[in-house]
Amino acid sequence: MTVSIPGMLATFVLFATGYRQFDMLKRGYISDRVANFLTVTGLIMTIITVSIGLDINGGRPTTGLMGAMLGALLLLIILTTGLKKPVHVLLIAVAPLTGFFTLIISTSDSFSTVSPIETKTLTHIVISIAAYGAVAFSGTLACLVGWHHSKLKQKPLPPIVASLPPFDAMEQLFLRTAQTSWILLSAALLTGIFYIEDFWAQHLAHKTALSATAWIVTGFALLQHVQQGGVTKSMRKTSIIAAGLLCVGYLGSKAILEFFL
Repeated sequence: MTVSIPGMLATFVLFATGYRQFDMLKRGYISDRVANFLTVTGLIMTIITVSIGLDINGGRPTTGLMGAMLGALLLLIILTTGLKKPVHVLLIAVAPLTGFFTLIISTSDSFSTVSPIETKTLTHIVISIAAYGAVAFSGTLACLVGWHHSKLKQKPLPPIVASLPPFDAMEQLFLRTAQTSWILLSAALLTGIFYIEDFWAQHLAHKTALSATAWIVTGFALLQHVQQGGVTKSMRKTSIIAAGLLCVGYLGSKAILEFFL
């Protein structure tokens, strides 16, 4: 099955979502049923596009596939959080960004024809990518929430702060993302232990160690929420540390091994 048709449909729907949400924001509406419907439709089309793309490429994720996977995860988190908190304004950025990656998939001619990888290996890869995206998004939200909190003291509020979701909604979104990232990290480590034969091999040992450390740090951040209640400054800092650890593990480990070890 060709990936271009669902990819282009997903791109069109996701860009329409961003435009619709932006138009509603200008009219003074934080949430809109049409935008929500478009988001759900775009999410489904993105998942279909990624599934077909992975199948065509033998289960090997490309930049477009990874970006679309992470975009779909962010859309899902925003939708679920939006059931109780008004965070839909973030769709103005997240939906078109996801659409950009589905556009890359639908127009790409770089898919390989090599033999497909095993299903259990693909499962671990997909979960690991989702875990990394969730932790990175959690760290980014921690920075954004901290910045948002500092700007609330200014009178009048800067226009960019006034356009953001309410502060308590941003905190709820951050908390939901942190919880999701810990669950996905747990699944990534478990599937790695049981599915990947060389999970503890030399070339993966540093990533395994950093991922496990990030899992512990993220768990500690959630424990702080349980003990102290709410989203504290220390919890935000802890989440940023976890994001930094995974960033080193997945992006910077090769450079560290090459230049420093």
